[in-house]
Amino acid sequence: MNVKQDFLKWFLKRNTYKALPESSIVKFVEKYVEFLNFDPFEVSDDFSNIEIIKKNISDQSEELKNNPEYVDFQKKSSSSAPAAILGKNNYSVFLEELKNQSNKGMLDLSAILNQPEIQSIINEPEFYFQKGQDAFIKWNGYTLSDSIKEKLEELSDDYEKLQEEASTNPELRKVLDLFFEIISYCDSNAKDKHFYNQYEDKRTLAFAFVRMNIWVKRLIQWKKMLFGIPNGSPLNAFDYLLLPEKNATILSENHRQLLSENLFKKQYIKKDFVEDLIFFFKDYNLQTTNSQNYTHLLSRIVYFIEDKWKEEVVGLMASDGTGWQDTFIQNMKEYDTAIIWNSKRPSGTDETLNSLKTIIKDSESFNLYYNIGGKVYYKATVIDFVENQKELDSKKWNTKFGKLYDYQSNFVDYTDNIKSANIVFLVKTLEKIEPISVKEFKFYKNYKVPVQDNLSPIKFEPENVNVTESSDEIKQENMADTKHPLNQILFGPPGTGKTYNTINKALEIIGENTTGLTRKQIKDLFDAKMNEGQIVFTTFHQSMSYEDFIEGIKPNEPESVKDPVHYTVNDGIFKSLCINAAFSFLESTNSKIAYGTKSFLNFTDQYNNYIDWVNEELLKGNVVKVMTKTDIEYLIIEASDKKIVVQKDNMSPEKEVSKNKLSKVSQSIPELNEIDNIHREFRQYIGGNITVTWALLNAIRKHNNKVEVSKEKETQYTYEDKKEITPYLNPEIFKNNPSNRYVIIIDEINRGNISQIFGELITLIEEDKRLGKDEALEVTLPYSKEKFGVPANLYIIGTMNTADRSVEALDTALRRRFSFEEIPPRYDLPELNYEFAGFKGFEILQTLNKRIEKLLDKDHQIGHSYFMPGKDEKSEEKLLTSFYKNIIPLLQEYFFGDFGKIGLVLGKGFVKINDWDKNSDSFADFDYQSASEFDDREVFKIIDYRQKNVDYSIQAKDKLVKMDFQKAIKLLMNQPIE
Repeated sequence: MNVKQDFLKWFLKRNTYKALPESSIVKFVEKYVEFLNFDPFEVSDDFSNIEIIKKNISDQSEELKNNPEYVDFQKKSSSSAPAAILGKNNYSVFLEELKNQSNKGMLDLSAILNQPEIQSIINEPEFYFQKGQDAFIKWNGYTLSDSIKEKLEELSDDYEKLQEEASTNPELRKVLDLFFEIISYCDSNAKDKHFYNQYEDKRTLAFAFVRMNIWVKRLIQWKKMLFGIPNGSPLNAFDYLLLPEKNATILSENHRQLLSENLFKKQYIKKDFVEDLIFFFKDYNLQTTNSQNYTHLLSRIVYFIEDKWKEEVVGLMASDGTGWQDTFIQNMKEYDTAIIWNSKRPSGTDETLNSLKTIIKDSESFNLYYNIGGKVYYKATVIDFVENQKELDSKKWNTKFGKLYDYQSNFVDYTDNIKSANIVFLVKTLEKIEPISVKEFKFYKNYKVPVQDNLSPIKFEPENVNVTESSDEIKQENMADTKHPLNQILFGPPGTGKTYNTINKALEIIGENTTGLTRKQIKDLFDAKMNEGQIVFTTFHQSMSYEDFIEGIKPNEPESVKDPVHYTVNDGIFKSLCINAAFSFLESTNSKIAYGTKSFLNFTDQYNNYIDWVNEELLKGNVVKVMTKTDIEYLIIEASDKKIVVQKDNMSPEKEVSKNKLSKVSQSIPELNEIDNIHREFRQYIGGNITVTWALLNAIRKHNNKVEVSKEKETQYTYEDKKEITPYLNPEIFKNNPSNRYVIIIDEINRGNISQIFGELITLIEEDKRLGKDEALEVTLPYSKEKFGVPANLYIIGTMNTADRSVEALDTALRRRFSFEEIPPRYDLPELNYEFAGFKGFEILQTLNKRIEKLLDKDHQIGHSYFMPGKDEKSEEKLLTSFYKNIIPLLQEYFFGDFGKIGLVLGKGFVKINDWDKNSDSFADFDYQSASEFDDREVFKIIDYRQKNVDYSIQAKDKLVKMDFQKAIKLLMNQPIE
């Protein structure tokens, strides 16, 4: 206990002496203590000496008044601040609070209460999960036909069959969609949460880690068509959605028990749990704007302090690099469940196993991870386990869990003739995952990373686990494609957040979990992925061309003014991203060997090894020579990752050979010495200086025969390397799962000439035409003459402003190849709940949009972003700025300057008819026979309330009312003004 440090933190939060800087306060306290003959911060652990400390401070302070040095110090220290700081109104108060806090077990929640998520819960005026409650109440009152009721009862235990039936039965599909909607608000790991959860922050009750089939089964049981729903996370979630003030979002029964025992210091009794939770926090004076959110606030707080109560087993980790898992996954695809065994029981034995049994009872499964060399590559979903023959007989797995792979009825038969089982697991799936460092996991108590056949209990597992291959065939087929369309366009009126939404969607696609992150953190993550090249952002415009997007011939800047301009084929934005995306399929394969690829990979290693050696020699001042086939010597004067430059002597011209040229020859000619005529042989593959190319290639091969290439150094492939490699990739590689997904965001996609920009690639972006698919296509590009295809891990997200061009007006070819998601104006956002001129922000927006839709169409509505105040921005300031910088200019554009229609939208508070006096405002003297017709023509003016002292009044109730912005809004809303 550091009393001094704790006191200074406490004191600095008070308003006392708030004008003093922290450094002065620390200095005053330290100097004051020097005058005392004891240390006032030496407080005993049981606080028994507090009264003595307070008395000593008081007594010695009186004595020190006779000390001239002390008196001088006090005078120079801001009106006796040091003595006051450690006096009865400060330090004494702190000591009493410290004592009381210790007695009560009070916690410091100040940092937690300032968290954005907690502030959001506290300040939310509505029920925090209103949308989830609405969905659940809808299910409660849902009327089912007899056939659907019968089907749900029949398939409540067969989730996969239920989904299959729903695909052809619209009524059943509607019910299943409602299930998915409810679950999307209950569990952070819910299927397609991004689609069904309508909250922008995708908030959920908890990280429940309950499998989807269990959620669905419990929802069916809730309708009491089968039998009583058992205790566990789903039941706790449903109870909360119905009565939030009487329940909590701590869904796990295991967590409730741990909280009761370790934090509340009470025995866990289910019916008393929420009362115990509320009682524990009663002295903290916590409040929420909406009382229904109070128990959720407490539930979230306890997870911020989980180190004080949560020490639980959540799963297991094994160490097994024998390589059986890949074959097992393939074999298991034809089965419903399977058997996996281990020769050792988990560390912690009975304690660990009892915890795992509780998890299975609550959530019906836990995860078993396989660590190989410090990284986790596989995950099994365990639904039961046994340790002996008696338990195996009693479980009757072979009759309850469908088609069971690798099952033996005798426990002793679980052996590989070297080791035998001490524990046998029944698993639902075995999955290969993207490698995760074991450092991402936390182990229960003091247990270590497992070695050999050990099983270590874990207390924390990463939320984001990306599965690359699964034993569950349905899951494997639907793993990525059903979640995110390969080609999608977000469309809607201006200001609805289309570009804003692309950031979240792109991060979701590449597997980044943004739950709980602030907008700034999300944007920073997005920028980082753009810098890494995994996400590309571009905007289409009328000047965008095929040459910019795919490839084109571009001039290269000469190294000097005397050099001629050279033209080369340069890759565009889309082609470059396709090459990087295609290469990631190769990175995901363990062997990194594919037809036609191994030779290039080997040459890249050899080339890099050679130029490293050359540069080392050149730095030492040594001469590096190469010899042609006719024994002519050349000196290497430069070696880079792209080219090697040679010269006969200082008087001779330099000659350069690119790495790409050397690579082509290396792949085509395995044995250089067997060539009789190098000019004839080489000319088939390259142009340029043949003899120097032969000399350099020969030198590279000889060097690598002498020197062993370091296997520890991982080769870093440049874009040029990847470009060379991808044409040689075996098509079968593209049927595997890539190491990464890539996203290109095309803002304002409808402003470009799509047919011209995409060219022949408009066909290749179709899902079934992607590389690795059954109908995969490649085309020969017009400039480079290279074969080219689009990989299946490249996602295209476009945005489209419907005010510029409607969806119906788009090119048919584009519409057929993209899925479209409408982003309409939203009126349910909490940021629009402010009040101005007696109306909510969303009401003003809604009124404008109804009028615009009536006069034009919904494509030209106004987006909600124009009505959302920024941080520290007042609502009136936001409205005033948006009306004149965004809304009125948009209306002028929409109605082509027809101020009569603009007036019908905004009202006479914003649009004024100018007066025209035929005598004083008459036209110039000129003979024009139609001049008189213009005398009756109305001229309009927009009233600008940004100007000070606006001279504009309106007749209202027999009196003239001087107008301002607030009154103009009232008139817009058809309300009287005074």
